[in-house]
This record gives sequence, structure tokens and C-alpha cells, in this order.
Amino acid sequence: MKQTKAYQLQVQQRTLWVRANGVSTLLVAADYQKDFKAAAKVLLGDDWAVVVDMRLWQVSPQQVFDLFKAVVSWSYANGLKQVEVIKPADPLLLWQYLKATDVQQPADVVRNFVDDEETARLHLQAAGYLTEKT
Repeated sequence: MKQTKAYQLQVQQRTLWVRANGVSTLLVAADYQKDFKAAAKVLLGDDWAVVVDMRLWQVSPQQVFDLFKAVVSWSYANGLKQVEVIKPADPLLLWQYLKATDVQQPADVVRNFVDDEETARLHLQAAGYLTEKT
């Protein structure tokens, strides 16, 4: 039986789309950290954005938070300037996301919490990270 990854990563213009699916274990978080940096490589050298789609994420152990925080810190240090978070329906999962990404955010980073992908796209188009719907 084929195992589905607990996340999908896709680069679209100057934006990295992250779709979280299911529980993040330590192994999943370590793979995510490596895969995220590899996917973001094509965006480095210029400002870029990320969309984090949390609608299918599930409660995950606190042990993964440090790995996620390391990814966020690395992203800020490497040109991440806008974050669009597509909120999960469960407020506990939004709280978990906030704890798992709780690092010093640079003053020039914009972070929006939205309900759907279309709103995130509109924000990114207005900021110049996406030029058209693709």
C-alpha cells in the first residue's frame, strides 16, 4: 500500500505552497525540513512568499515544534517576506501552528490568516509574488 506524505510542496512563481496533511511525527518533520529547503532553493536570492494550507493538518506531538521553528527561522534568514496561512477549522490546530512557528519575525514580514486559497492568491498577487492565477 502506498504511503501518502504528510505534506506537499510546490513552487509557483515566487511562492512556495505547503499543504499539511495529517499528523507530523519527528520523522515527518525532519523530512519536511529537508524537502522544504530543497524546494525553496529556487526562490533564494530574491524576496519570496509561502502559503501554508493547514486545513488538513492534525494534532501533532510537541517534539516536532523545534524542527518547524528551525524551518521558519531559516526562511526568514533567506528572504521569506510574506506568509499566507490558510486556517484550519479547529482553533486548537491554529494554536498548534502558532506554537510550532513561534520565532522572532522580522518587522518587514507580512503574515495573513485567511480562510481559503483564493484570498491567499489575491494577497500574493497584490504583493507581486504571483502575477496571475496558474
